[in-house]
Amino acid sequence: MELRVLGAVRARSESGPVNLGHARQRSVLAVLLIEPNEPHPINQLADRVWGNALPHTAHNTLYGYLHRLRRALTTDGPRIVRTSGGYTLEVDEMAVDLHRFRSLVRRARTAEDEQAFALLDDALDLCRGSALTGVDSPWLDQVRHILERERTSAGLHRNDLGLRLGRHHALLAEVSAQAEADPLDECLAGQLMLTLYRCGRQAEALLHYQRVRRALADELGVVPGPQLRQVHQQILGGRPASVAGVHRATTGERSCSTSFTTVAG
Repeated sequence: MELRVLGAVRARSESGPVNLGHARQRSVLAVLLIEPNEPHPINQLADRVWGNALPHTAHNTLYGYLHRLRRALTTDGPRIVRTSGGYTLEVDEMAVDLHRFRSLVRRARTAEDEQAFALLDDALDLCRGSALTGVDSPWLDQVRHILERERTSAGLHRNDLGLRLGRHHALLAEVSAQAEADPLDECLAGQLMLTLYRCGRQAEALLHYQRVRRALADELGVVPGPQLRQVHQQILGGRPASVAGVHRATTGERSCSTSFTTVAG
């Protein structure tokens, strides 16, 4: 069975989609999928599913949801079991798209560039829209934010690798769309400027820097950071930079540790 949270919360068996019920019931499964093979005490599970909107009948309602999910998942392996520590979803983690994604990203960190690029391509292919679409609670919203940042970080790393591998023409449309969607991200701005320059579009690269500079000033009251200013100066001087090292800390906060090395144009 394939289980998904990187997009809508879904399950699919060999015979087709599995009916997981309404949004609140799918929220229960989402919590279990995010931390599979670990016990979830009933109070913790209720808090993660409802937050401050906890109904008086939360425990009884949860028991009903868990019973129906058990029946839905009986065919292909995943099992919801009750232990002294709470409820556990027993499942091969590689059947869950989130945990396949994280495994691929971990492998990419230590792989050679060509293999790492392919691994990140596979990881990003698992992302089908905004994570946890159709379910919400304060806890799930927080997890969604973390997962979106993980996806962004993986995309930035993939862009870095693509630029190092000389795939700027293939990257241009995708990096342009990413930068348009997140115009204040200086890592993306630097990647787009370098991609444009390597595609022979120096004037557009410089124009994009001016757009980002104005947006940062208008929206945040700040100027571009030293790394983005450096790549701007290198493009002005006809000495484009190579971008490397965008990564995310384990907390989910992005750290743009981009380093710039002058290379021939």
